[in-house]
This record gives sequence, structure tokens and C-alpha cells, in this order.
Amino acid sequence: ERLHFVSLEKHPLALNDLAALHGDHPELQPLAARLQAAWPEPVPGMHRLHFESGRVTLTLAFAEAATALAQLHCSADAFFLDGFAPDRNAGMWTPEVMKQCARLAAADATLATYSTARPVRDALEAAGFSVRRQPGHGRKHHMLAAQRRMPAWIKTRAAAHARENSERHVMVIGAGIAGAAVCERLAARGWRITLIDQAPGPAAGASGLHAAVLHPHVSGDDCLLSRLSRNGFLYSLSAWRALEQAGHALSWQPCGVARPAEHGPMAQKMRLALEQLQYPAAYAEYLDREALELHCGYPLAQGGYWFPQGGWMQPASLIRAQLAQSRAETRFDRQVDRLLRRGQRWQALAADGAVIAEAPVAVLANSTDATRLIPIGHHLQRVRGQLTGLPPVTLSGLRCVVAGKGHVLPPVAGISVAGSTYDIDSDETGPTPAGHRHNLAALEKLMPGISIPADPGMLDGSVGFRAVAVDRMPLIGAMPDMDVLRSRQKELRGARLKDMPRLPGLYGTFGYASRGLNWAALGGELIASLLDGEPLPLEKNLVDAIDPARGAMRRLRREGIV
Repeated sequence: ERLHFVSLEKHPLALNDLAALHGDHPELQPLAARLQAAWPEPVPGMHRLHFESGRVTLTLAFAEAATALAQLHCSADAFFLDGFAPDRNAGMWTPEVMKQCARLAAADATLATYSTARPVRDALEAAGFSVRRQPGHGRKHHMLAAQRRMPAWIKTRAAAHARENSERHVMVIGAGIAGAAVCERLAARGWRITLIDQAPGPAAGASGLHAAVLHPHVSGDDCLLSRLSRNGFLYSLSAWRALEQAGHALSWQPCGVARPAEHGPMAQKMRLALEQLQYPAAYAEYLDREALELHCGYPLAQGGYWFPQGGWMQPASLIRAQLAQSRAETRFDRQVDRLLRRGQRWQALAADGAVIAEAPVAVLANSTDATRLIPIGHHLQRVRGQLTGLPPVTLSGLRCVVAGKGHVLPPVAGISVAGSTYDIDSDETGPTPAGHRHNLAALEKLMPGISIPADPGMLDGSVGFRAVAVDRMPLIGAMPDMDVLRSRQKELRGARLKDMPRLPGLYGTFGYASRGLNWAALGGELIASLLDGEPLPLEKNLVDAIDPARGAMRRLRREGIV
């Protein structure tokens, strides 16, 4: 009993317009109120909303129809084409749009539209639909009804995917921010979960830091990082609020995030970027120095971005809530030495060969250790990050997060933290005076005039290690089969990601760098959607940009795989 509804809209309604429209239908008010409460900011991209305890999922693509259809990854059972007439909205009725509908159609998919124009009928027929004209409804005298003429191999592929995941048991390795999100999203779909971690409990490593920052990335060209960050940021906010509505206590605050410029030319560039992007102020706006200082309560060197919905989260509280919601079977204090495929199941083995757990499907969510278990041809750096705990009264009046090259949080449980170092060549697990000096220097650049009257050697702090890919993007999706790639590299040298051989039933979600709060919830939703054959929550080119096989594909094209 799960329904996915995917809707494309170039000009999305603002919330107040949506409410006004719903006001004409008092019989729908309970449902309308829930939709309004979940309605996203009208920013470009895909937005995923969950209703009815997850049984109804609405995916909104705010883009031109042809653009959005080309980026969708789904298998649709039914289409409703609801654009204005072809003479008023020609772009929605092109042969290319109809071809994209055919590409997305499931076996025996149906299509309906009130447009009966001859060019529409011809385009549908050319795309592979059987079309008939029939009586309409209300003021619409006629309509078109169509059905996709489907090749038999597509039906066979869909049935095979359903058989592969029929047991609905998954083994997740890693109980940090990535693994907990996967557990929660799969449990919402009825999967049984076995969770393994080498630590004595959840939220070890970087996920156990005192607090972390959530805010989107903005660039004038709206690059892949900005788009992925935007999707992740908005999905995280909705996912966290859903956990709270389910009764879980989270330690977080959407206090806002100020991102001041480092110098005047950068401030001008930031202002021009937001003028071009035209984001609503509720998502992001540029403020001059005085206005940004009013939000912070402290002096800043420049104006910059203001993200009113950004803030901080104590990751351990989020992880505990997600694991409680998932009811995963946990196996802590277990170091996975090897991961083997035996028959139709994956086995996690200890150093002595004992089976820690096994399942038909496995998800690696264990940071840089994932590529030790399963090489993917993509280099990950293990980057040390040190946070500095500030004396309690130092920034007691700080009202928001201030971020840039470094960041500082308002008091969280009485403690303000500044950070974070980016130490590529260090394995030091404890805080160092040098790390504290680095963080204090970064703080003084963010907030000129701030002086911390403390000996760096006497300050408290914490250390975590990030997994960072060379392109700074996460790795989320099906894991590549390097042995098959190696043996078939000549024929696969020009292959695209969709042609890369994959290890059956093995997925990864890791390489989150410094953006775990941005990407974890969305990564969990993407993995769950892939496993259940659902519409994906991201545009196709973003799914490709974070594909774990992308590094192997690039190596294959450049120098081959040895």
C-alpha cells in the first residue's frame, strides 16, 4: 500500500497562493493543511514529501517539463498530461516530451489527457503509445486515453528486481550518521535491518562530535554541489521534523547561519549570485554587514549570505532517534574484517572467519573503511577535523551559527565550539594546541575583534575523521564490480555509468566530507528508493555525480584498471 505521485511544475505556487486555492474546497481542508505544512520553498530541483506514515510520497520537480522528464528516474504506471492547450503551451506537447514519457513508462502504463489535438495524438503514437479518443468529463467533451506498447524484456527486468529483494532483509555496516539514516529509511518501507559497528555503540567517530552545522551551498552557476546541497538541506529539515512528530527528541536548533564574505570583492560576488538565482528569502538572501550583524549579535567584517533555516544539530541525538525509529537489530563491538558474497547472500566476517551477520543485501556506511572492504577505484582521503571548545562566557550572546573558512556555534548545552581543522596528513586522535590555534585564528577572521583570552593548550576539544573524495562529492548508490571491470575493460572503456557492472545486492553511502548533515537523510532515501525500485529523489545527473562507480569509470577511460 504505497503510492508515489510525481508532479512536474515550471511555476510552482507560493504557499499563500496554495492556501488560497485550497480555501475554495472546504471539504479538503484536513488534507490541504497537511500539504501546506509540508510545502517546500519554490527553489529549483526535486522535492520529496512523505504523507500517511510514508505510504504516500509526493515528488515535486520544479522545472520545465522537458527538462524534468529527462532527469527523472522512475517507472510510472500512469501519466496525466495536464498542461494548457498546445497553442498556448507548446513546449509541453513536443514529440521529445512524449518520448520521455515512453522512456519512463512501466509495463502496460496508461496515459490520459484532456488535449485531443492531432499533433498530441501523433506524438504519442510515434513514441509507442496506443491512443484512443473517448468521452471526457464535466466541461471537457473529449479526452485521450493511451497505453504504452511495452517490449517483453522490460516486464522481465521489473519482475527480476522484485525477486532479488523479496526477503527484505538488509545488513548495514556503520552506525554513524550515514548508516542510521539508511536504517530509518529502509525500516519505513518494511525492511528488516541488521546493523553492525566496530564501536561499543552508535555515533562513534565524527558522528559523535559535540555539534555540527547544517546550511546549503550557494554558487552563481548553481553547480552540481550547490544543487545536491540544496536537495539535501531541504530534505534533512523535513526528515528531522518528521522524527520529532513521531515522538523522538532531537537536540538541534534552526537558529540561522550567517556566511560572511572574506573581503569586499567576494561580498559583491555573493550579492550578484543571489540576484541571479532569485531564491526566496526564506531559503537564502544576501544581507549587508549591518543587517547580518543584527542576526549574529557580534561584529563581522563583511556582509554575506543569510540562511534562516540553517542551524546546528548534535548528531548523536539524530542517530539515536533514527535507530529507535528503525528498530534495527544491532551488533556492536564487531569489526568486519571481510565482506564476501556466498550464494545469494552477503556475509560480514570477523578476523577469525566467524560470520558476524549475513543478508541478501548489504549497505556500506562506514566511511573510509568501506573501500577497504570493497575497492571501487575511487580514492578517499581520511581527513582529520578538530573542534575547539571555547570558554563558556566567550560568545554567550551569539545568536546564530557563523560559517566560512571555519565556523563557530552559539552555546549548545552551555558550550560554544569553533572549528574545524582540515588535516590531511595527520592521524592524531586527540586535540592538539596547534589545532586550537588554527581554529582561533579562523574565528578571528570570521568575527574581527573577537579575542579568546585562553591558552590553546588548556582548551577542550574533540577530533573526528572525514572521508573525502577527490571531487568532494559523496558516494551513494550501487557498488561497482571491479573484477568484472578489470576483465572486460577493453569493451567497457567507452561505457557510461549505467553500463558499469555492479556487485549484486551491495550498496554504499559514504564520503560525506564535512556535509554529513546535508547528505545523510537524502542518501538514506536514495538507497531505499533504489532497493525498492521507486522513483529516485534526485535528478539523474545528480545521481550520476554521486555514483560510487564514477571513479572507476574515469580511470577506465584514462589509464585502465590494473
